[in-house]
Amino acid sequence: MKDKPKVVFHGSQYLFDTIAPQHAHGRCETESQMGIYAAATMDEVIPFALPFRFYPDEPGGKLSRDSDGINSYLRYGTINPRGKGYVYVLPSESFELVDEWQWVSKAPVKPIEVIEISVKDYWHTISFSEEAKIIQRELYGEEMGRLGLL
Repeated sequence: MKDKPKVVFHGSQYLFDTIAPQHAHGRCETESQMGIYAAATMDEVIPFALPFRFYPDEPGGKLSRDSDGINSYLRYGTINPRGKGYVYVLPSESFELVDEWQWVSKAPVKPIEVIEISVKDYWHTISFSEEAKIIQRELYGEEMGRLGLL
């Protein structure tokens, strides 16, 4: 059993004053609980903080991505190269370990700190399928070129 860290980290595309439990949609029961998911290190939650978007960005849109815990693979969808996300530093008191790396709280949690991250600082951790590259170039090609990301 891992020792409980003093703080845990939660990544989100959205800015909140308090993090509320949400129903997760994971691959198994452990990853699909109603709760706040967090990890012991900031690096592990960066893929969840990056603002990946459905394409098209409307109710009929689609998003497909994977992560190995540090790097992200975008199969289908988009990410704004000038986008930002948020990493929340949370007190760990209400969190319980549910697998080898994920901690879950069933109660709302007030962050100790909120760290704003920029997509451009983590661009090197994102890879794209051929289809996602086409969509990305269509939406952000000129901007990606200016940022040196193409």
